[in-house]
Amino acid sequence: MTAILTTILPVFGLIALGYLAARVRYITATAAQGLTQFVFNIAIPALLFRTIVLMADQPVSPWPLWIAMFGGLAIVWAITTIVARNIDTLSEAGGAAAAMCATFGNVALLGLPLSIAHFGQDIAVPVSLILSIHAAILWFAATAQIETARQGHMPSWPALIRELLDNLARNPIVVSLLAGALWRLTGLGLHNVPDRFLELLGNGSIPTALVALGLSLASYSLKGQWNSIAILIVVKMALLPVVVWAMATFAVTLPPLWIKAAVLLAAMPTGANAYLFAQRYNTGTAAVSGAVAVGTGIAIFTVAGLLWLMDSGAI
Repeated sequence: MTAILTTILPVFGLIALGYLAARVRYITATAAQGLTQFVFNIAIPALLFRTIVLMADQPVSPWPLWIAMFGGLAIVWAITTIVARNIDTLSEAGGAAAAMCATFGNVALLGLPLSIAHFGQDIAVPVSLILSIHAAILWFAATAQIETARQGHMPSWPALIRELLDNLARNPIVVSLLAGALWRLTGLGLHNVPDRFLELLGNGSIPTALVALGLSLASYSLKGQWNSIAILIVVKMALLPVVVWAMATFAVTLPPLWIKAAVLLAAMPTGANAYLFAQRYNTGTAAVSGAVAVGTGIAIFTVAGLLWLMDSGAI
């Protein structure tokens, strides 16, 4: 339990620091946006590039990990869509916003720092593999669902594929992972100077990501709809990790650390992209906003419990 508290309390302490700094306007919204851009566009890509270049050869294919993670996401996506049809605040546009909220976790700003803080650098590899396609795949699925609901038929596949590829090509995390894989193929490794440069940037990614997350939480609001918020949080933070664990344990064969990576990321609270999606299509915004804020707040307890189960060998 001491190890778990050593992981959890500093991590959520940094989130709380960012939140309080934003609430008292010690850090402005403009500065917060700049910090978030630094994290996503520079610090985390530097960490992932260096991780891929220097990691030991992996005997495990990424496909079982992707099948477990995204197979679990697909199951919960379908369940959420069905449930949302019976809830007025979530049924708009085919329940796409609800499904996005129940599956899109905060894997970059919270999942990655938490994973590395508790399990060490080795877990960065499976986490990176999930991060590489997480956002693009879920945006693709949500866009297809909402456009189908609005138009009454499936939108143009070429247009959807172009949007998917465009999202991948413009995602700094994907670009850094691809660049790292290509550089790794050269066999040149990293000279001491660029290695130290990337190490410094990567080391800064974890604390800045957590503070940036706290800063962003100050912009979310709670506007009632507590039933919808509660349903989304339970599905996202309880049902999804159970389904992903079942997929990773019984449907495929994965190393124990990779199973833990998938389950821990699945248990993350809803990420900002779900809110951006709801805002973009003006559907379910209040419920999704509440799920992001409340879910992140209670994650300190749910993640602590999950890490205890992992450390005890139950997962």
